[in-house]
Amino acid sequence: MLNAYNMDSTTPPILFHATSRRKEKEFWETIKTHLTYKGFYDKLPTPRLLREAMDEYRSIRLEPPLDATGKPLPYPAMTSKRDIVDVETIDTIDAHALGAPRVLAYEDMYKLVKYLTGECSTDVERLRAIFRWIASQNLKQWHDEVSFNRDSAAYYLARIRAKKANHNQLLQRMCSLANIYCVKIRGYVKGVDYGLGQELTDCDSTWTAVLVDGAWRLLDVYWATCHRVHSGDSSWELIDDGQSDISSLASMSSTPRGMPKVSKTEYAYNDYYFLTDPEQFIYSHFPVDEKWQLLARPVTLEEAKRMSLLKRNFFSLGMDIISHPCYVVECEYGEEQITFSTPADVKVNYKYELYVESDSDSVDELQNLSLDRYVLLEKVTKENLLNVKMRFPAVGKYKLKILAKETDERSYYYTVTYIIDVLRPMQNCRPLPKNERGEWGPGLDTQELGLDPITHDTGEVPAEDGKAEVRFGMTKPVEFKHKLVTTDDQELPHRVIHRVENEEAVFNIRVPDEGEYAFNVYAKEAGAHGEFPNVCNYLLKCDEEPDDKQAFPDVAGDQLGPTAAFRQLGMQNVSLMPALMLAPVTGEVTLQFKLSRPAVFLPELLLHNEDGSKTDFSEYTMWDILGGVATFYITIPRVGMYSMAIRAKPSVDAEHFTPIFHSIIDAIIPKKQCLPCPQQSIDWPAECHVVKPLTGVIAARELVHFEIDFPKATELVATSGNGSKLLKKNANGLWEGEVLSGNEDSVITISVRQSGVDDYHYILTYKVIDRDEIVGERLRQLDRYKDAVVRAEALRDAGKLPSNFDWSKIENDEDMEELIEVWENTKCTQTVLTLLTADLQLTSQYLYYGE
Repeated sequence: MLNAYNMDSTTPPILFHATSRRKEKEFWETIKTHLTYKGFYDKLPTPRLLREAMDEYRSIRLEPPLDATGKPLPYPAMTSKRDIVDVETIDTIDAHALGAPRVLAYEDMYKLVKYLTGECSTDVERLRAIFRWIASQNLKQWHDEVSFNRDSAAYYLARIRAKKANHNQLLQRMCSLANIYCVKIRGYVKGVDYGLGQELTDCDSTWTAVLVDGAWRLLDVYWATCHRVHSGDSSWELIDDGQSDISSLASMSSTPRGMPKVSKTEYAYNDYYFLTDPEQFIYSHFPVDEKWQLLARPVTLEEAKRMSLLKRNFFSLGMDIISHPCYVVECEYGEEQITFSTPADVKVNYKYELYVESDSDSVDELQNLSLDRYVLLEKVTKENLLNVKMRFPAVGKYKLKILAKETDERSYYYTVTYIIDVLRPMQNCRPLPKNERGEWGPGLDTQELGLDPITHDTGEVPAEDGKAEVRFGMTKPVEFKHKLVTTDDQELPHRVIHRVENEEAVFNIRVPDEGEYAFNVYAKEAGAHGEFPNVCNYLLKCDEEPDDKQAFPDVAGDQLGPTAAFRQLGMQNVSLMPALMLAPVTGEVTLQFKLSRPAVFLPELLLHNEDGSKTDFSEYTMWDILGGVATFYITIPRVGMYSMAIRAKPSVDAEHFTPIFHSIIDAIIPKKQCLPCPQQSIDWPAECHVVKPLTGVIAARELVHFEIDFPKATELVATSGNGSKLLKKNANGLWEGEVLSGNEDSVITISVRQSGVDDYHYILTYKVIDRDEIVGERLRQLDRYKDAVVRAEALRDAGKLPSNFDWSKIENDEDMEELIEVWENTKCTQTVLTLLTADLQLTSQYLYYGE
């Protein structure tokens, strides 16, 4: 017996007979058996599961069931929308449809259809032309149906405005005139008025299925034409939008309880609802007849009520569900994480909104709490993931909405909504630090500046023992600012330091206490005018009290490495050591700059003490220029954190020294034998290098052997309290000689006369002090060294020694040999030295020092 199936009066019927019904039943049973075996019915549907089920169905290539006339019965298509819609062709058709003369709407409808489809060659193209014309019509322009031709499109549009017809009826009528088979589908929709989890009982919605390209496909021209918006929902109150400062429920303005939602219709075309793939369409349109889902793995009504509420923008932006397919998330312990996949080839920004149920018991409990900043939204760019991490201070029902937009769009759009049912609050729940960007971790703004995260591409950074390092690769010059902020919005100065080395931006952070902090990075292209936008924020988490709470030294703008003046002077950093360094266990640090023009330097070495004071150890530095490379020799006399500032100017006659390089040196172990360096003159000449002595203090009344490598010198003179002596060139080309030092508190100077110059000028100064002071200081330094080694051993045993600390270079001292070394280059006629080897205490005095 022939039977009409679910048809609009304008459409030829689908005709069944016994054979077609049997084949249809066998077709669906075969699909279900296969997909059940493959596990597709084991889980609640997600877009990915439904899509993979369609792919699996297509792989078995079943012959589609046909009706009595040979037309395909409703079955899943073997191709997707992307396979049958050519974008360039569609653009041409759209332009033609939108340019249709308005007068055609008032004439017989077949004339309008003939015009729209006249240049089309396929059913898809003809359907598109009709669909696009209808979707472009603003009903506010069509009224007074009595005056219109009853067979015209204008008449239908006027009736639609009067709510006597609908858009899909007009589409079906025009399709019949174009010989396109279509079916009116009845079912449930999840529109703007749909509440999560509500019963799907209102079955008065309709949409359209069309037979094009040999298969049935779905569309809704009404939803493509316009959308409804409403003023708000009084049953939910906004508590956090990721950006606004919402301090408490009491301070919020919301829709009064009991007030109905006010809706209005806005006309704006949306292409998503044209031939929508069924695995996406099912999230908004649920047909009464399961077959018209056109899914290989159909969704039950109960599943449809439980599935996540996904909006069209969720699919348009290429998002997918990873963690939670159900719209209700039970949160048992006050913490929850929801994860989505994100598109790899589309630049998208995200934000969130968090609501609390107005009538829940938690509203009263939350009245005096700060309610914002309980959600961490982070993008994991390298894995194309979006994580939403939530913490809740009170039980109750919360609503989470995720919004998104492409970078070139002005407004955010809703993509997905969840209900979070919190059964227990999080223990010791505290709000997150304030985040000006909304997103945590690197985002599009980070990428647009050419910054590629190397160490951390998520929003959280662990601060082990209070320390963390974050690195970005750089593709172009960028200027930076930064700050570290506590959960109570207190900015902590000198807790972040940054440098640019080897095309990497490196940020080092030290936090003062356990807890959570916001590390905010601000950046702009080098030389760009205006403010520094906030381009990346991280949540720093320190789980234990740091042993070392000291902040970084106060250096220029918390920026290490070369300054702009460094580059202006044509210098290049060729140092092996980074600008923020852990001092080698030898206690010696070397920095090197390649020069393109002459320069003179003034180094400054400051030890930053824990009480905030500074100790100047600049006399423990030397520098020279050999072969166009300036080398700075730094000796570390104490344990602690040092700032090293190098200033320069192009010549002695230039007016000011300008900072060109900043570094920080963290010293765990000082140099074992450490005395100040010789003091160089401001006009230290190039190609001059001190070989010995390298300590700047000399014992009184001693013969001192000098060696200086200075090929350009004509004469070198050493002058002490006992007179002057010319140094002579030896076989190796070094200037050398022995000079008797003077009495205490005198000096020895080295002066030079160069070719073509009559006068001498001094270039080097040594202090002469009592020998007991030298020996006493060397013994004290040895004690400092040994104490530092003991502390380092304790750090090693506790697992807190930095990973780049080279323990193998710790020297194994023989105490007696160490003290003998103090004397090995001296000449004494009468010296008495008594040592207690066990505790290294000096027990006698030196009696006499002679020539």
